Amino acid sequence: MRRIYLSLLIISIFSGLLVAWQWRSHLATAAQTNQDPGLIDIIHALEKEDASLENSIADLRQQIDALQKKHSQGAGRLTETQKEIDSLRLIAGLVAVTGPGITVTLDDNSAGAEAAQKSSPATYKPDDYIIHDKNVLYMVNELKAAGAEAIAVNGQRIVANSDIRCVGTVIMVNSTRLAPPYIIQAIGNPDKLEAAALRSEEFVFLKSRDFPVKVGKNDSLTLPAYNGGFPLDHVRPLPTGGQQ
Repeated sequence: MRRIYLSLLIISIFSGLLVAWQWRSHLATAAQTNQDPGLIDIIHALEKEDASLENSIADLRQQIDALQKKHSQGAGRLTETQKEIDSLRLIAGLVAVTGPGITVTLDDNSAGAEAAQKSSPATYKPDDYIIHDKNVLYMVNELKAAGAEAIAVNGQRIVANSDIRCVGTVIMVNSTRLAPPYIIQAIGNPDKLEAAALRSEEFVFLKSRDFPVKVGKNDSLTLPAYNGGFPLDHVRPLPTGGQQ
């Protein structure tokens, strides 16, 4: 049994180191970009490396899960514990899921921008014709409030610590750069989710400004698992015996 725990500990530590390295890489990249816009190739290379690290994290999580399941078979209490772990992994977004739901598409108003630039170049503001981070964030929040059980944006699974923010002209989700159109997929009751999306202030506003936004119901959607890390700034293991 000690070997099992030792294996899990080694895998968990390695996974944590990968996450920490990934985060430091993002901070360094952001700082360098502000100073020298000529580092595009380096940024792309770091993004590829980040994607590779996310895949490594996913593989390590699968190894941990496999070890847990292997050693819980036939051991009554451990089997029940494994069921609880599987349920928590589902809630945390660490497994791929499938089910009915809706797809919301938010895209830049390129046609409106082109027309405005030609007719009123002096007053033309590019920001008025692009999708911002708040547009995506508010729509995600509306779907959560309407009972969405799982959400992804351009393939990035939304979990408790997901961030949706602008970095210059780019929208970042889970520290991954995304480009329009922004495809928001939500699993849940399709009728309720569709109604919530169509009546949301964000959708109504974008539609009134002629943005090419749309909502569609889906009989089946498959959303990927979250492959990023979780911040552990304040937690620590409880000492043996349960004394703090």
